[in-house]
Amino acid sequence: MAVDYKDYYKILGVSKDANQKDIQRAFRRLARKYHPDVNPDNKEAEEKFKEINEANEVLSDPEKRKKYDEMGSYYQQYGAWPGAGQPAGAGAWGRYGGGNYQYRTVNEEDLEDLFGGSSPFSDFFETYFHSGFSGARARRSTAGAGQRARQAVAGRDVDADVEVTLADTYQGTQRVLELSQPDGSTRRLEVKIPAGVDEGSRVRISGQGMPGTPRGNLYLRIHVRPDARYTREGSTLRTRVTVPLATAILGGEVPVPMPDGRRLMLRIPPGTNDGRSFRLRGQGMPEKIGHPEQRGDLYAEAHVDLPTQLSDEQKQLFEAFAHSLSSTH
Repeated sequence: MAVDYKDYYKILGVSKDANQKDIQRAFRRLARKYHPDVNPDNKEAEEKFKEINEANEVLSDPEKRKKYDEMGSYYQQYGAWPGAGQPAGAGAWGRYGGGNYQYRTVNEEDLEDLFGGSSPFSDFFETYFHSGFSGARARRSTAGAGQRARQAVAGRDVDADVEVTLADTYQGTQRVLELSQPDGSTRRLEVKIPAGVDEGSRVRISGQGMPGTPRGNLYLRIHVRPDARYTREGSTLRTRVTVPLATAILGGEVPVPMPDGRRLMLRIPPGTNDGRSFRLRGQGMPEKIGHPEQRGDLYAEAHVDLPTQLSDEQKQLFEAFAHSLSSTH
């Protein structure tokens, strides 16, 4: 029997090129409006909630969304799609490949609590994405009297982008995140970002993903803001320090600012040339994420600060100094 095509983009009120944030935002807004707990005994709101949950189930999963978009293109071209008329779960995707996904917008147990034993998914979804809801219900019915067995559905992992400074990566930091929940609400979570992370690092926060058995994990994608004071090469840091002319000639000390706010004093030997690099052992970035006790080196490149405005007296002194140098050769 043929099933009616579902326009999930229209259901969520988003365009076909909407990004994941747009989809999540639309889902949260509609879920709050039509959730059964907010609309008790309202059949129309219940059906609407099922629709938006089903749409989000497909569009928030990159693999399912890709297959759905391919199917939509095929439908627009031919007025039908591969496998139309096959029963639910019968491998209707043909060349696109099928699959029984354990990815839930609202997990299976919560759906049954909300809607009882009937599947909350449409014939269209069951035909092309196969929730496995009815199969799980049949397995539960075979359990002993008074015993309610449930199919364990793993919660999906969640990715979150986190922006940090180089100082944060040097010493580690904490962030408070707001995470979207399946029912459209948000929860706050404080997470630790270990020292040593770099641009593109992924930090795993165990058991903080979507609900399920087991619960999914949260993965933080790290983005590091550029810092003009430092150049990072793995565990090596490079920076520039300004050395007064007199210090470069006679020797002395200059401060080296560190990413964590400290200032180390660097000894400058007499006669230091412009551009000379000094190594501060063990003052670089952690060699391994989460192990700040094992660090690379920091290299401070000395740049001599030449005076540009001299008094007449200072000019005379420099001329005398220059004359003394020429007379020694």
